[in-house]
Amino acid sequence: MRGLRVALAAVMLSISVSSGLADDNSPFIYFATEDPFTEGLPTKNDVYVFGGVFARGAFGDTINVLGADYTDNYIIGAAYGRDFVDIGAGFVLGGVTGAAIRFGEDDDTTGELWAGARLRHHGLVIGDLAIAPALTAGFSAVTGPTEIERDREIVYDGDASFLGFVGAELSFRVRQAPNVELVYQLHHRSGADGTFGNMREGSNANALGIRYRF
Repeated sequence: MRGLRVALAAVMLSISVSSGLADDNSPFIYFATEDPFTEGLPTKNDVYVFGGVFARGAFGDTINVLGADYTDNYIIGAAYGRDFVDIGAGFVLGGVTGAAIRFGEDDDTTGELWAGARLRHHGLVIGDLAIAPALTAGFSAVTGPTEIERDREIVYDGDASFLGFVGAELSFRVRQAPNVELVYQLHHRSGADGTFGNMREGSNANALGIRYRF
């Protein structure tokens, strides 16, 4: 009997987890193929304000948020994004440009500018909650290196002034506030294995912020 109940629960869950559009008949859990909370009137622009902490490790180490080796160096910034085209299956292609200040116990205060293309998905909807991934890839320029970047310049005999940029993120929003998102982002500067500045790893920061869509 217990095995039957487990099997029935698994069947019900598999039926509920499906791709679909947001409406009153949507299942409790599904992958959205359009904005699930705006009823056919999706927003195209967004502003993101964030703060974060630099970590000593590489990208793969820093994405382990709870286990990262954090420093006493920080980043505060803002970015503007715009969606350009819906490419289907819930994916939207757009662009992002941003600016930040980097500072801390070991770092001189420096500035950063970046811009890139963004691919995002409308995400997994669980009731009134949407959890959506996105990835931005582009370029980043700074007015001066952080301590970590300076150390890596010495190791690689490189220049961290102009590097590649990757922003991997996960956002959370609720139906009751459809234009506001809580965003986690890994802010990554990289030489792309020597392609930029003869660098490999540049710097990594875990950031948390708020995005407003309009």
